[in-house]
Amino acid sequence: MSLLSIEDHPGGVRLLTLDRAPVNAFNLELMAAVSDAFREVAATPEIRAVVISGSGPVFSAGLDFKAMMKVSAEGPEAAQHFARTMHQAFIDIWTCTCPTIAAVNGSSIAAGYLIGAACDFRIVAEGPGEHGLNEIQFGGGFPAIAVEIGRSVMGPRIIQSLLSGELFDWNGGVENGSFTSSETPGALRTKALDTARQLGEFPQPAYAHAKAQLLAPFTERVMAESEEQKRKTDAIFASEETLASLMKHMQNVLKKS
Repeated sequence: MSLLSIEDHPGGVRLLTLDRAPVNAFNLELMAAVSDAFREVAATPEIRAVVISGSGPVFSAGLDFKAMMKVSAEGPEAAQHFARTMHQAFIDIWTCTCPTIAAVNGSSIAAGYLIGAACDFRIVAEGPGEHGLNEIQFGGGFPAIAVEIGRSVMGPRIIQSLLSGELFDWNGGVENGSFTSSETPGALRTKALDTARQLGEFPQPAYAHAKAQLLAPFTERVMAESEEQKRKTDAIFASEETLASLMKHMQNVLKKS
């Protein structure tokens, strides 16, 4: 079964829909599917813009904790592969040369938030839902790409958001720069597709060049992350304290479900 629905719309717009019920949480396979989809976009000139959204009432609740725990139990090589696959998915979205629009149809948390934040324009549904980076609450480490994607949309506000781990609603997300605009749930998809079609009409070389220049301060810091820094982040996820906190968090989630 496909974890990522792909549809083509008029104007060279490709719609990608995360489709891993119940909350579109990312495991290794979904992250790889996202990367593959954006690489296909890069290799297909007829695709002028991309919209990414989520199936059901949630955009994405982040990483699949059960998958993370399983990977941690398999050893450091498996954990490193998981982390690098996640990194590549973020990079492939963030550096896509054509216009990218996130239609954030519900909660977008942690890795789910970053998937949306990596897009050029981020339209959020007005209504219930939580958004943001809460990893610090359960001991998760922050690779450079997570910090820089967050910084690219929030600016200095990323400091308080990241260190507090507090989530915010759609209106708070518009105020802090996480989302560029909001829309009613019923009109969200149409608005995103219309925006993508309009942006796709721009000359692509100019758009790609401007985008690369705007992102350069952030992407350069990501590229400068050393292997030692990456190992330190991996070690945080593998630490006993983090694993114990993750287990407690999973138990709380299961109690609520």
